[in-house]
Amino acid sequence: MNHLSSQQDVSFLRIPSTGKAEEVVRRLIEAIDLGIFSEGGQLPSEAGLASQFGVATVTVREALSLLRAQGFVETRRGRKGGSFVTANFNIAHARLLQEFRRYSVFDLRDYGDERAAISGHAARLAAERATADDLDQIAKQIRIMEKAMDRSDQRRADMRFHVNVAMVSQSVRLTQAEMQLQSELGMFLWIDPLDAKALNAYVDRLKAIEDAIARGDGILSSALSTDLCKKNMERVIDARLRLETSDDAMGTGDSS
Repeated sequence: MNHLSSQQDVSFLRIPSTGKAEEVVRRLIEAIDLGIFSEGGQLPSEAGLASQFGVATVTVREALSLLRAQGFVETRRGRKGGSFVTANFNIAHARLLQEFRRYSVFDLRDYGDERAAISGHAARLAAERATADDLDQIAKQIRIMEKAMDRSDQRRADMRFHVNVAMVSQSVRLTQAEMQLQSELGMFLWIDPLDAKALNAYVDRLKAIEDAIARGDGILSSALSTDLCKKNMERVIDARLRLETSDDAMGTGDSS
């Protein structure tokens, strides 16, 4: 069984079919926000990015041009040249907030319903098929989550936990669906970080799912995973409503 590793972090950003340059831009900004690509770090080659995102090289080239125009990357020539990240975490996060404003509460609730269905069924199958090594990997992601104090680390640890559970289900389609859902709107679940108390409660929920999987209780593991997805969506909808209230207070809300 292959488990999500640091080298595979970008794979959850994979774009279906041919994709568009604007979508590649969004996914790369998200990767910067997650810390997968850090400020000053060099991006993979155009061919490498095209392979990771599942798009044509020309699409990546156009996306990098847009990112340069927006100040997110710079391109250096020469033997040690390439594309390098210039935008910092705060800039990337501000861009994600702009993206967040595009989604209505209905959009977010619809996403949550789909994710609950995918994650719940994956957890049920994982309970039937998990090996001792699988359980060790799931427990490892929980330990990482326990130590994740900032928003990016919490989001990455949570993503790894759920993708690992999907991988343990031994369903390629469920794993791909979970990764695609993570890439589409998963970052909005972590617009705000969890404080210490909320993080402890969240970790307890992950441990409950792990325990149900370890005991082979598919019904319970599915119910717990589904409930967690619903709680997460309540949290993200609250964040969206707060953002809307803040925009209205400052007179920057959408008047259309």
